[in-house]
Amino acid sequence: MTKLVKYSLYVLTYTLVAALAIAYLSVWIPPDKFWIPAFFGLAFPYLLVINLILLVYWLIHLKKESIIILVVILLGWNNMMHYYRLPGNGKKEKNEHNPTEKISVLTFNVRSFNVYSTEKKAGKDQDIIRFLKNEKTDILCLQEFHTDDYRFPEEKIIKSLDYPYYFISYINENQYHSRYGLAVFSRYPLLNKKGLRFDESFNESQQCDVVIGKDTLRLFNNHLQSTQLKKREVRFYYPDEEGEALREVKDISLHLRAAFIKRAGQAAMLEKYIRQSPYPVLVCGDFNDPPVSYTYHMLSKGLKDAFVESGKGFGKTYHGIFPSFRIDYILHDPEWQALQYRTYHNHLSDHYPVSCVLIRCNASHRPAKE
Repeated sequence: MTKLVKYSLYVLTYTLVAALAIAYLSVWIPPDKFWIPAFFGLAFPYLLVINLILLVYWLIHLKKESIIILVVILLGWNNMMHYYRLPGNGKKEKNEHNPTEKISVLTFNVRSFNVYSTEKKAGKDQDIIRFLKNEKTDILCLQEFHTDDYRFPEEKIIKSLDYPYYFISYINENQYHSRYGLAVFSRYPLLNKKGLRFDESFNESQQCDVVIGKDTLRLFNNHLQSTQLKKREVRFYYPDEEGEALREVKDISLHLRAAFIKRAGQAAMLEKYIRQSPYPVLVCGDFNDPPVSYTYHMLSKGLKDAFVESGKGFGKTYHGIFPSFRIDYILHDPEWQALQYRTYHNHLSDHYPVSCVLIRCNASHRPAKE
């Protein structure tokens, strides 16, 4: 091995180890204050895999670099548990046998029921409705909810899903009477319903109180800032002109930067609402950010992640080209326990629906007030 190659390997190793460490730190750094670390957090799975390969290489050569890499990997190993869970995760616990409350929850970004999708494999609107109806979930949270006065009226969806309680909020309505927003459907009464609008964004969250027997959950249904990449902006995967790849990467970087910054403010706002809740909380929806991110860190404070508790395999919820990670979540108060977490790989949207069963024992009853 020449000196140049050896030196390059050392530089590459320390650079990638530092990049992995920055990915860990990115969850603490607000992108609206300093956005560069957010890119490292987004790349975390790839950085981890590359560092594992380097670890093997330096172990074979019995070099001290292997110890440095191992220490850095172990420092953030818990992050990997948010991307992959071993089969058998989430075994039944004693309190499952005698729960005081038991509810099922499903969250799904329905991509406007594919009204505007040009993908051949995209699920038709009625396929999505049929899926949702067949699941018979107690609490259903939908993002990118779409209705219009002609093809897909609101009354038709409400009647088809057949829930006694619902809360629909629209972000905008165009000249064709097409509406876009969020929706919660519930088999339990919903009180104190309100939309939480974000500044300079077509994204939104909802807040409502779900009355379950003698107790109450404060539900937050969320659709945080989208990256809004268009097909032409991911052509760098298959560039057809010299220099085109670099231009497309630059365009994507600018989109990601803007989305990181907006989501930081949205997450900070939601974190205050969550912290001020007088009831246990349930936080669902499309965060548009992976687990190693400032957004996830802010919104999961003091809460449990249903996937981490009872999921298995890779938690990927977005099957588009980018970002192909887990960006849809069910987070809940520690007073509850998540079981039977499931990801539905049904390709009805560009997101996969996810669901779980929540149980609670020895509840301290806190009835909701209008």
